[in-house]
Amino acid sequence: MRISLGARLGRVPLVVALIAGAAGAAGCGASGDKVAAPKQQPSRIVLAEDKVAGGDPGVELYLREKRSTAASPVPNGKVVLFLEPFGVPTASAFDVPGLSWMDSLARAGYDTWAMDFRGFGRSSRPPAMGKPPFANSPLTTTAEAVRDLDAAVRYITKQRGVDTVSLIGWSWGGVVGGAYAAEHPARVNKLVLHGAMHGFSLPMMTEPLESAPGVPKPFPAYQLAPFALTGDHWKMMMAGRALATPASIEAVRKVFLASDPTSGERKPPSIRRAMGPMVDLYSIWIDKPIYDAAKITAPVLVIAGDSDSFADPSLFCSLTHSPDRREVIIPDATHWVLYERNRDVLLSETEKFLGSTHPSTNPDEVAGCPR
Repeated sequence: MRISLGARLGRVPLVVALIAGAAGAAGCGASGDKVAAPKQQPSRIVLAEDKVAGGDPGVELYLREKRSTAASPVPNGKVVLFLEPFGVPTASAFDVPGLSWMDSLARAGYDTWAMDFRGFGRSSRPPAMGKPPFANSPLTTTAEAVRDLDAAVRYITKQRGVDTVSLIGWSWGGVVGGAYAAEHPARVNKLVLHGAMHGFSLPMMTEPLESAPGVPKPFPAYQLAPFALTGDHWKMMMAGRALATPASIEAVRKVFLASDPTSGERKPPSIRRAMGPMVDLYSIWIDKPIYDAAKITAPVLVIAGDSDSFADPSLFCSLTHSPDRREVIIPDATHWVLYERNRDVLLSETEKFLGSTHPSTNPDEVAGCPR
């Protein structure tokens, strides 16, 4: 099923129960007096943080969990793991104050998790990040991130007593999520690929990385990235439209810089960002996929803004063996729609997909895809 939501939409409210209702009065007691039932405590969202072993010896991963106190125990199909983008490389990208995707799904009864891959956020940093950027090869490849993801999934499923998790991968996080779903199909319930890439041509990103056409420059182990690297791409896609408020952009900037405790030591402030993902993104942007999307057998939602230059327009048609593949294009939205005025479309469409029980499409009957 391919859906373009058409002309510009207003905000679509995500309706969820915020507080559990109080119980009514009980029946009469032995004396004939009415006995009041105990008042239920309002449900609330709780935060838990943990460090767990990663996919290789010496790697430690940061996990962030948010759930409602009303959602216990957690059934199969209600555990979700968010995978961070390269542009805001932190688990907290999904938990920006006032703009939290984790809170929205937690209120809907999901046990939500987010993780930092090695070299990012609060996960362990390789020793090479303490040396000059070009002293070592690029850090944190997609293959390494997939191993970290497997370690996180195994930990979460054991903790919650479930068989599978649903993955929500944004941008490069979608690359990792797609590669993982192709490699470990039995562990993935559903897959959401938001603003994700697989294999297409994007010269505006590859040409600055090349010393000659088709010849990439050497990549450092990591880069010192100010928020402007993300902010400038965001502004470019907004193209003068007020899609995000200054307050929202500032909230994202603070979360971006807080992802690296050393960010304030430099002027302008900057984070250490592992460059292994960029090596793989370069390959993707010259139309050389790094995993086979046809091996994904989980239901998949492909969702992106209509002004998202980074989202792969061919991704949906590559998912030839998904039993339920859907594509939603959000109007007046960029790669950072999570923080923009039409964010509720992203939230509601994702929740609808995660909660659905019946396939919406036959993969062999998808209009617009090559046979």
